[in-house]
Amino acid sequence: MGYVVCPTLVTPVELATATAEASITLPISGTPALGDFAIAASPDGRFAYVVTGDGVQSGTSSPSTTVPPATASTATTAPTAPQSASTSTTAPSTGTGVQNVVVPIDLVTQKAERPIPIPGQGATHGIVVMPGGRTVLAASGTTIVPVDAITRHVGTPLDLGTGRTVFGLALNPTSTMLYALVPGGVIPVDTAHARAGAEIPTGLSVSSVYSPHGLVVTADGSRIYVVGQGGTDFGGRVLPIVTTTGATLPPTGFDRFGIADPAAVAVTANGGTLLVADAANNWVNPIAVATFATPADPARLPQRSGGSVASGTQHPTDIVIGPGDTGAFLVDGFNAVIPYAPGGRVFGPPIPVCSGASSMTVAPAP
Repeated sequence: MGYVVCPTLVTPVELATATAEASITLPISGTPALGDFAIAASPDGRFAYVVTGDGVQSGTSSPSTTVPPATASTATTAPTAPQSASTSTTAPSTGTGVQNVVVPIDLVTQKAERPIPIPGQGATHGIVVMPGGRTVLAASGTTIVPVDAITRHVGTPLDLGTGRTVFGLALNPTSTMLYALVPGGVIPVDTAHARAGAEIPTGLSVSSVYSPHGLVVTADGSRIYVVGQGGTDFGGRVLPIVTTTGATLPPTGFDRFGIADPAAVAVTANGGTLLVADAANNWVNPIAVATFATPADPARLPQRSGGSVASGTQHPTDIVIGPGDTGAFLVDGFNAVIPYAPGGRVFGPPIPVCSGASSMTVAPAP
């Protein structure tokens, strides 16, 4: 199953049949700004979790993505265990009339539960569920907030520092490391000790559509791939990072195809191909790892049919890989998920979902 999050709804999608089910209403007030919310599912597919704002009014702006990367500072510590310092199910108000929250969704009953208030101000662009499914880590401005999914207890936030708004989170499947995407860098976080390491400078800006999947970790845990704009010409870039050392490798880019705004990146199941959602051109940019320096020609998304225009970013915001031979799925930034077969470079018919679609997660059927 795939789960697509929109400002006030989540649409389940049966991937094998490309069929959308009835949308699930999020119990929040107001309408969050486009892209200022993200979704993740538990490994067993029993629950999904949305991080968003309660009380946000339409048009609220997100923090600037042009903040220069902060200088690496001394590692910060805070307990990750939700049973630790803070066990309250409430959190301080942001003082702006907006309360950041995590919304649990029971995927068996298809109902959203009461939101869990979390501390922090500003953007809510990333969320992950730890192995085992009990601990949820949510981005709230410059902090990462642990939430116990069973008791609803909120742990002590880990603050990454001024200028380090979190725009994406990715877990290393082979270790306890979490990687936070911030403007101009990636910050490794040891979740076992709640310790943030030195920032790894990337020189890349964050996409204008605020995708939570602007970075991905390979299945073997050896590489991180980060997408964004950078270089002297501010072109679209994909930057590899070695997880064991934090070393950055030579990037690749899409300059020969024109202006690019890479929003999200995914790795195919066999690890041989990267798929980049390009928000500037409405393309999918395939990159064979074996020929990383010379990306293949992009695949253009199908033209939208006529009729009423749905709200949205007007550009693709996310791309995820489905299980088995289901291929990839691209969130079009409006109200559809578009299947994509990487081998044949073929798009399937759009799957209608909620309006203002932003991000997507994949999990086993509950």
